[in-house]
Amino acid sequence: MTTFGWKRKAGSGVVRNASQAFEQESKDEDLDNEVTRGEVDWLTLAPKKRMISLEDAKAKSERLREEGSILAHAERYWEAIKKWDEALLLTPSDSKMLEMKAQALMSVGEVFPAVQTAQQAVKADPTWWEARQTLGRAQLNLGEVKMAVRSFSKAVMLNPADKELWEDDLFWACSVRDRMTTVKSTDIATTSKPSSVSVSVVADSVSSDSEEEAASKSSGSVVLRTSVSAGEDQVERDAEETKKVLRVPPNYVHLRG
Repeated sequence: MTTFGWKRKAGSGVVRNASQAFEQESKDEDLDNEVTRGEVDWLTLAPKKRMISLEDAKAKSERLREEGSILAHAERYWEAIKKWDEALLLTPSDSKMLEMKAQALMSVGEVFPAVQTAQQAVKADPTWWEARQTLGRAQLNLGEVKMAVRSFSKAVMLNPADKELWEDDLFWACSVRDRMTTVKSTDIATTSKPSSVSVSVVADSVSSDSEEEAASKSSGSVVLRTSVSAGEDQVERDAEETKKVLRVPPNYVHLRG
């Protein structure tokens, strides 16, 4: 007598596992065939690194800096500046490269960008005297003489043994500052000097003609006489003196004596 029982139905997981195993076996066979035939390029299968290491960035920056130096020596300043800009993207705190870029900017006449770049070089390395020297020269080209003297003084404090820094930079900047101060004080004294010519009104009854002429010669002043008595004789004399003047400029003031 046969017993009755429920038949266990194969689940969907069994079918899925079987299909995955079959697909994996077929892929392995295809890969083995490609490997044996030499059709697989292992360089394309290897994961690529998109980021470069710090050593590579530093080496590239050094190479670009050297290329910029060669171009600058050949007086190709704009091309050198372009190379240094690319290198500064990799090493933005390179004080030597910033200082060279500031010199190149001064050579092409870009004075204000040269001052900004030199300030960045000083900020990157405050104890480097050449960066402060370049900053002082850029400030001097910009017309900031006092700031240039201050930068040269700090550079001398960092390197007091450099003769060129003393004579060609600091002393010359100080002489320019002194000349500017002298010229400015002379202009102020000239504009503020009072006039030595004065006009005074003297009546006829107070002093004589000889006294007035002597006083005017001694003091250098112009004496304007007015007549107290008004009469016909005075009017006639005025008319005769007026006829003697043929043409009077519009800004001319006739002082009657």
